[in-house]
Amino acid sequence: MTTGTQFARHVLPTCNFLSKGWEVSILGLLAFLQYKYKLSLYMVGFLSTVFIVSQISISIFAGTIAHALRSHNVILLSITASALAWGVLLSMNHTGFLFLAFACGGVSSGLFEPIGNSLVAKLSSGKTRATDIGNFAAYGDMGRIGVAAGATALAGLIGLTATFAILLGTSVVAFVLAYLWLRGLEQDQEAAANEDHVEFRALLQNTKFCYATGAGIADSFSSASLYIFIPFLLVAKGIALVNTGWYVGIFFVGYFTGRLGLGRMADKYGVATVLMFSKFTMAVLLVILTLVSANLPIIVVLMFLLGIFTRGSSPIIRAMVANSMDRPNSKVSFHNAFSAYSFASRGSSALCRPIFGFLAGSTGIASVFYLASAVSLLTLYPAAKYRAQ
Repeated sequence: MTTGTQFARHVLPTCNFLSKGWEVSILGLLAFLQYKYKLSLYMVGFLSTVFIVSQISISIFAGTIAHALRSHNVILLSITASALAWGVLLSMNHTGFLFLAFACGGVSSGLFEPIGNSLVAKLSSGKTRATDIGNFAAYGDMGRIGVAAGATALAGLIGLTATFAILLGTSVVAFVLAYLWLRGLEQDQEAAANEDHVEFRALLQNTKFCYATGAGIADSFSSASLYIFIPFLLVAKGIALVNTGWYVGIFFVGYFTGRLGLGRMADKYGVATVLMFSKFTMAVLLVILTLVSANLPIIVVLMFLLGIFTRGSSPIIRAMVANSMDRPNSKVSFHNAFSAYSFASRGSSALCRPIFGFLAGSTGIASVFYLASAVSLLTLYPAAKYRAQ
């Protein structure tokens, strides 16, 4: 087993656990920051916008940066950006520094996701690629739940200053450990040297990559932000707002289960076939969810299944992106491919939120889920074209 493979199997998942945890934590602590600094809701929304704009903007350049600095240095740069975010939040004495902190947090997430997924995909066997990417994503889900829950609990118990100090400490420890492991990766030429930089124009000429990215755009639009709107649908069914968090938690358990299970199915039955099955099932489940009454057992089952087929399919699409680049007689650039894919899918996710919000306010919350169901079915076309290539 090469050093690069050891790194992918041990260090990268841990980094993803922390990266996703930091990403959700900095946004989750906005409520505490609002209370402490008497921020307006407008400012809260603007800070979250700074985060996502920084995240999406840097992701399109992540592949280029990885080719210039080598991929393992990008991982270290991502951890450094998180450390800067927590350090600024810890030491700031003016609310203006909040913009810098959230920009650094966005840069950290925007750098890590495409390059982390790229490394996992590149260092995985083609026969287990979807499984490995699914396992990698599952670590991120655990980080979202564990680190974010811990951060918000600590903020309530010991205050923001101590919480930021602890989060800064996790970044420093992660940087030191990653640096020690990454020194060995320097000798593994498979990790960086055997890959050509590919311009965006060349990616557009790769039809399989375009179909995979098209599927990712439709998938992200239809599913990545549903968790925001699920509580509103449940409240409309008569479920108390205070109880909706439990259902969303079940939904996220489905996320985790789907990433592990669907990745294994994709390696066995084919990525495009499993994706088509998942997106069709998701569309049906969304319609059922809007129509059923507030029956506790039914809602619980629907939340769990919907979580599986909603975002459990995202590792499958990432495997499709990797497979589209892993072809004979073609220039291979996993970094550039995942950079472009991350930019497109995250941009789609950001775009759907105001559209869903407008629909919910103008035609009712159920229309959000009907639109998501319809867009989910649009995924079938690029998936079928991908399978036919």
